[in-house]
Amino acid sequence: MSNYHIFMMSSLFMLFIFYFIAKKFKKINKFFIGLILIINFIYLGVRFTSIPINCGIPSFIVGLILFLAESLGLFAFCVYTFIFTGKRIQEPKTLQDFNGNIPTIDILICTYNEELDLLSKTIIAAQKLDYPKDKFKIYVLDDGNRYKLKELCEEYNVNYITREKNVHAKAGNINNALQFINGDLFAVLDADMICKPNFLKQTVGYFVDENLAFVQTPQTYYNRDIYQYNISKNFNNEQDFFMRYIESARNTKEAVLHVGTNAIFRRKYVDEVGGYPTNSITEDMALGLLLQSKGYDSIFINETLVCGLSASTYPDLVKQRDRWCRGNLQVLKHFKKTIFKKLKLKQKIIYLDGVLYWFTGLIKLTYIITPIIYLLSGIVIVNLPPTYLLPLFLLAFIGQILISKLILPKEISKNYFSFFMKGEFYHTIIEPHLSFSVIKHFFFSDMKFSVTSKKVSTSKGKFYFKLSFLHILLLIGSIIALVIGTINVGNKISYQPYFINLFWILYNIPGLVVALKIAYQPPRELTSEGISIKDYNSVKIKFNNTELLGQIVEASENYLTIVLNNPDYKFNNEELIKVIIDGATFECIIKNSKNNTIKVYYKNSSYYHMSHIMDLLLVNLSPYKNNLQP
Repeated sequence: MSNYHIFMMSSLFMLFIFYFIAKKFKKINKFFIGLILIINFIYLGVRFTSIPINCGIPSFIVGLILFLAESLGLFAFCVYTFIFTGKRIQEPKTLQDFNGNIPTIDILICTYNEELDLLSKTIIAAQKLDYPKDKFKIYVLDDGNRYKLKELCEEYNVNYITREKNVHAKAGNINNALQFINGDLFAVLDADMICKPNFLKQTVGYFVDENLAFVQTPQTYYNRDIYQYNISKNFNNEQDFFMRYIESARNTKEAVLHVGTNAIFRRKYVDEVGGYPTNSITEDMALGLLLQSKGYDSIFINETLVCGLSASTYPDLVKQRDRWCRGNLQVLKHFKKTIFKKLKLKQKIIYLDGVLYWFTGLIKLTYIITPIIYLLSGIVIVNLPPTYLLPLFLLAFIGQILISKLILPKEISKNYFSFFMKGEFYHTIIEPHLSFSVIKHFFFSDMKFSVTSKKVSTSKGKFYFKLSFLHILLLIGSIIALVIGTINVGNKISYQPYFINLFWILYNIPGLVVALKIAYQPPRELTSEGISIKDYNSVKIKFNNTELLGQIVEASENYLTIVLNNPDYKFNNEELIKVIIDGATFECIIKNSKNNTIKVYYKNSSYYHMSHIMDLLLVNLSPYKNNLQP
């Protein structure tokens, strides 16, 4: 063993020693983090010298691309470290801080083509907000110009605003509504977002600070996302890490991202910047950026105050991410020479990183394709002996893991490797699609806004071949490269680089397999997503002069799932019964009866009935089971 390898092993040992010291003594965290970053930049410098300049054009191109991917990855890690090493003192504020002069607020529910049953939940939840009734109004902003929705709003006694042409999509819809509302503040909710009764009580108090432009709360979801539905219930919601932790970290740098819903704005400041920007399909990010560039403040309240529906199918997920990616790049294009200059340095860093994030699809593709190319062709990609470069890489890579475990919240760091591997699956599944989104942005000018569907009913299982075509090619390519590389080892391919590339091939294959599993959509025979009922009262069931007792275990705007106290009684499907909940009688049709559990659908329901259902849902409304909840 050479002196170099002894030194590297000793350095790795010392790294762990420093980590445990830094974990115990927070004062030396910055020293430890700085040391790791220096090691990573040393590694990057050595990697620069390994670009194969004199080994042919193919080697040079592939080697340069891999080096650029690693460089961008290190920049992203540096910003990630910067984000999670800040603090912000944020004193809790309540409505009492206004000394009786509580601001008026307009609740804007934005809709285009969502189901009326879904909207009814959102409307009634808004009506049940714990806020002085004379201080808030509810407006449904219908960009679909639907007469039936207008009738529903009249029945529910809420304001209805529409327009003939839905120019500029959601941004234009809200800007149109700003002509008709006059509250001091306004809240924005997507059509599926159900606000809890304390939504305003927990947020409006912060507007006692006159410099505050908006308050953002996380998007949380009461249904399973496609990862949880198609793979395992134990997966975290794919968006939860960003919505809970990245947003909290951005809050410390005064760069909270407005995510389009679940936010409250001070009206006069939005008017000052000209309303919602219309030159991007991510008008939410653009508005937050404009307000912050004016020097106005924004804060993030990391509390579940609103719950909605996540994308329910693979196409919906891809469509949503494509919109976010291209919209963020549009914001950079339109505002890079004007608005970005007005931001504080720390805000510039955060927003630039947020934009560069969308290029990580290209980075992930590079990491998957590079070992395939090497094992198939044997061309030189890294022009340094593995025995020299690998120890330095391991030192830098393990150092990044130790920083992550040090700075991330306890609920993540204690299960870091599970969190890391699931994150790798997420990246493998979605980031090839982000690569195409980046390409479309630079070569196609279409800015069409597409709404993420909230429909969840699919009668048959379906495999989305087109969306998984690239994953299939990469998986087949990985297997072929594995075979050919093994055949050629010792001949065209040296043993050391073979084993390194073999490791990366085997590392990438599970993610590609999971991507194919995601591409298969199992049947989901649902007309709506139910909410698990934990706190409930017993219900009565009446039919044919017979009365039974039961307990509701799941409820939605369309159905109830009831466990009967009497397991001996058997119902028939399509049988009519009456279900009595807190004195309200529902006529229902039995659609499924198994053992002592029945699933019943409302035969008809009025506002009175839906109001009772929402009382039940709001008490039990919470994000779907998730290990990342703070």
